[in-house]
Amino acid sequence: LCLQRLEVLPKHSAGNVEYLEVRRRDGTVIILPGPAARFFDPVEDISVHVREARLIDASEALVVYRHTANKVGEPHVERRVVLGPARFIPSADEWVHEFEWSGVPQDGSKTTYQPKALRFTKLRVIPASAYHNVSEVRTNDDTLITVKLMLFFELRDVEKMLDATNDPIGDFINAASADVIAFCAGVSYETFLNETHRLNELDTFAQLCVRAQHIGYDITKVVFRGFQAGAKLQAMHDNAIQERTRLRLLEETQAQEQRQADAALAAETRRAAQQAELETGQAQQRAQLSMVSVKAQLAERRLQDEAEIERQARAAEQRLAEQQAHSAELLATMREMKAMGVDLTKVLVSQHEAPDKVIKLDTGAAPAAEGKKSLLSAIQLNL
Repeated sequence: LCLQRLEVLPKHSAGNVEYLEVRRRDGTVIILPGPAARFFDPVEDISVHVREARLIDASEALVVYRHTANKVGEPHVERRVVLGPARFIPSADEWVHEFEWSGVPQDGSKTTYQPKALRFTKLRVIPASAYHNVSEVRTNDDTLITVKLMLFFELRDVEKMLDATNDPIGDFINAASADVIAFCAGVSYETFLNETHRLNELDTFAQLCVRAQHIGYDITKVVFRGFQAGAKLQAMHDNAIQERTRLRLLEETQAQEQRQADAALAAETRRAAQQAELETGQAQQRAQLSMVSVKAQLAERRLQDEAEIERQARAAEQRLAEQQAHSAELLATMREMKAMGVDLTKVLVSQHEAPDKVIKLDTGAAPAAEGKKSLLSAIQLNL
C-alpha cells in the first residue's frame, strides 16, 4: 500500500418519500426509489444525490414529458398527466413541465397581473378564482371608469389546455376586458349605473366563456365587485349616494315613526274596544242580575198572592160551610117548629122587633077560611 490512499466511501440513503439520483461517468443516470441506500463509487460515479419525491394530492396534477422513439426509430417526446393522490418519482429520461402563467407580482396588489409571475409545477384541477380590474373603460358619453370583477373558473380538460394555451390566466384577463369594454361602449354612465347587475350574468361575458371552453376551462361565475370613476365624478357620485342614503334613512325613520303611531293608535283602539266590550258585558251582567232579581220578586209575590188567594178561598169555603151548616140547622129548626105548629112568620118578625120598613103584599083575595090563611096574605118583608 505504498503511495496509496485509503478513503472511506460515503453512504447515501433515501426514505419512503425520497429517491437516489446517481450520475455515472459513462453518462447514464440511475434512479433508485426509496427506501434505498448506496455507497458513492468515485471510480464509476460522478455524484449521488438524495432527491425528494413529488407528493401530489387529490386536487393536483403533474405534466410529465419523456424521451422515446417512434415506430421508425426517430426521437420522440411523449406527454402524460399524473393525477393525484400519488407519489411521483421521475425516471432518468423524464422531466416535469414547469408552468409560467400571468400572476400577481410580489410587490403588487391582488388585481394586477404580470406575465410569467406565477411559476409552478403542480397544476390545480379544482375550482379557482381570480380578481381582475378593467381600468379606464370608456362609456359612450366619454366617462372613464374602472370595473372590478371576480372570475370563477374550473379546469375540465388538461390535455386541451396544454394544446391550446400557455397562459390561461392571461387569456381570461384579456377576454374579460374585451367583454367589459364592449358592454360599456354601448351604454351611457347613467345607464351603466342602472344596469350593473348585467355584469353578474355570464351572457354579458360571451368572449370569456368561448375562450375558456376553447382552452379546456369552464367559467362558472362572474361577480361584479363595483366600479370606480374619476376623482371629480367619483366625488359627485359619492355625494349623490350619501344624499340618497340620507333621504332613504329619513324616509325609513319617518315610516318607522308612522308605523309606531299607527301601532299606538291601533293599540288604543283595541284597548277602547276591549273597555267598551268589558263595560257592555258588565252592564249585561247587571241587567241579567236585575232581571233575575225582578223575576225572583215577581215569583215571590206570585207565590204570596197564590197563598193569599188560597187562604181566602179556604176562608170563604169555611164561611160558606158554616153558613150552610147554620142554614141547615135553622131550616131543621124551622121545620121542627112548623111541625109543632109554630107561626114561623111571627118568629121571624120577632127576631126583628123594630124593622125599618114593612112591605106587605095584599092580593085582594077573599079571606080564607078560619084557620087557613093564605100564604101570600101572610108574606111581608121586614127591611
